[in-house]
Amino acid sequence: MTARPDTILTGGRITTLAEDGRTPADAEAIAIGDGRVTAVGTDEEIRALAGPGATEYRLDGRRVIPGLIDGHIHALRAGRTWNDELRWENVYDLDVALELIRAEADRVPAGTWIRVVGGWHDGQFPQGRGPTRDELDAVAPHHPVYVQTRYEYAQLNTLAMERMGLDEDRAAEVEAGATRAAGNGRFERDAEGRLTGRGFGIALMSWFYRQLPVPSFEEQVASTAALSTEFARLGMTGVVDGGGVNSGPDAYGAMYEAWRRGGLKTRVRLFKHPTQDGTEREDFAGYLRFEHPHFGDGILRVSGLGEVVLWRSHDGFGVPGDISAESAEEMFEILSEAAAAGWTVQLHVHSDEFYELALEVWERVHAVHPIDGLRWTMVHAEPVQAADIPRLARLGVGVSMQSLMRLSGESAIARWGAERIAAAPPVRALLDAGIPMPLGSDAMRVANYNPFVSLQWFVTGLTVSGTPTVRGENLHSRLEALRGYTLQSAWSTFEEHERGSLEPGKLADLAVLSADYFEVPAEQIHTIVSELTLLGGEAVWDTRAVGRAAR
Repeated sequence: MTARPDTILTGGRITTLAEDGRTPADAEAIAIGDGRVTAVGTDEEIRALAGPGATEYRLDGRRVIPGLIDGHIHALRAGRTWNDELRWENVYDLDVALELIRAEADRVPAGTWIRVVGGWHDGQFPQGRGPTRDELDAVAPHHPVYVQTRYEYAQLNTLAMERMGLDEDRAAEVEAGATRAAGNGRFERDAEGRLTGRGFGIALMSWFYRQLPVPSFEEQVASTAALSTEFARLGMTGVVDGGGVNSGPDAYGAMYEAWRRGGLKTRVRLFKHPTQDGTEREDFAGYLRFEHPHFGDGILRVSGLGEVVLWRSHDGFGVPGDISAESAEEMFEILSEAAAAGWTVQLHVHSDEFYELALEVWERVHAVHPIDGLRWTMVHAEPVQAADIPRLARLGVGVSMQSLMRLSGESAIARWGAERIAAAPPVRALLDAGIPMPLGSDAMRVANYNPFVSLQWFVTGLTVSGTPTVRGENLHSRLEALRGYTLQSAWSTFEEHERGSLEPGKLADLAVLSADYFEVPAEQIHTIVSELTLLGGEAVWDTRAVGRAAR
C-alpha cells in the first residue's frame, strides 16, 4: 500500500513478525494510514511517503512490537470489579502488601470492603506465606478485608467474618454445600477448633463472591473501561476471554455497554460457556439459536464457545472431573451441535483422564461434522503428549498454553513430578509440527495479567520463587514467545491475516516499549511496559515519552 500516511514512526527497531515474504522482519520506520499499516522500511523511505500534517513519532532507537494479544484470560469477569480491588501481582514482600491494605483503609470510609482477589502467590513473598487474620485486623480494623490467592485459599479479617455471618454453624452449612457441589471446600480451624477466617477450595471462593457487595452497573462499566486502559499500558491490544466461574449471561452487560460507549482500549474476543452445573444443554442451545459465530465488530466480538462444556467435568491439575460415559455422550451431543453450526470451541484441560476423553470426543465429532476448519483449541493442555500430535494435526486444532505454572509450578511438580512438568506440554514437538500455540496468562485469579510477566515465564520456565518448571527444549525463544502472544493468538479467532504482525494492510496495533524485549536480561522482561500503544493507529496509551512532531 502506498497511500499517504497520517502517522509515521521513525528511528526505531521495529519487529514486524512479517510472514508475507515482502515486508522486512526488522525495520527502522513504519507508516500508518486510516488505522492500518501502509508501509514498512527505512526512515528515508517512510518520511518520503508522509505528507504535510502527518504526525511523526521519533522513536530514538526504541523497540516496537505488534500489539500483544492474551490468548486466554478472564478479563470480562475481572473488569466488573477492577476499580474495587487492590492488586498484589507485582508486590514481592508481605509487609509491603499489608501496607497497601493499610493505605487503602486510610483512603476509603470505614466499613468499606477491601479486596485482593487473586493474581499472586505466597511464594512471591520472602515470608513464604500470605496474611493472617490478626495481621489484616491490625492494618484495617474498621474495614472488612477479603484476600484470595488463586483458587487455593481466601483469608478474611474479623470484620469480614462478621459481615458474612461466618460462625461455626454457618461454616458447617457452607462446607456441606461445597462438598455437594465440588467434592471439596473447607474452613481452617486452629488447635482449639476455632475458625481462623481462612477457607480453601474453589467452591468456597464462589460462596465468598456471593457475600461481597456488587458494584452498580455504572461502576462496572467504568471499571471495565479502566481495565482495558491498564491492558493498553502494558502493550496489550487484544484479549481472548474465556468466560470463567461466576460468569453467567448477566455478567456481560458491563462489557457490552463499555463497548457501546467507546470505552474499550483493547480488542476483546468472547468465548461463552454455561452458567452452572445442570444448565449446559439449555445454555448452549440458546447460544446456538440466538448468537452467531464472529458476531460483533473490530473491538468486541463473540468468537466461540467454552472454555467449559460440562461443569461436572471441569478438572484441575491432575484431578479429573466427571469422565463417565454419560458425560462423554453429553459432551459429544453438545459439541456436535456446535460444530454443525460452525462454532469455534475452546476447552479447559488439566488432567490426563479428561484430556483423553475430550480428544476422543473431538474425534467422534469430527467424523460427523468436521472441525479442522473451526480452530478448536485445547486450553492449558499440560497432559498433551508428543505421541498425540498426529491426532491433533488431523483435527486441525491448536494447543493454548498459559503461564499458570509461574504461580502453580510447585504444586504441579508435587502432583506430577519435575520430569513430567518439564514437558507439560511438549512445546518443541508441537512447534516443530506446526501445531498453533496461542499463549496467554489465564489471569486474573490464578495468574498475573501482565503479558511481560508471562513472556518471561515462557522464556525461563521459572516460578515466582525460582523453581524450574517447563525447561530445556520446551522453553520458548523470545521470538517464539512473542509470536505466540501475537500471531498465534490472532489465529485462534481467525484474525492472523488482520492483526498480530505489522505488515502493510494489517491493523496498526502496536506497542513502543520502555526497554528492548530482545536485549534486556531475561529476569527483567517482566519490568517492561509500553510508552505508546496504538490501536488501529490511534493512541490508547501514551506516556508522552516518545517525541513527536507535526510535519
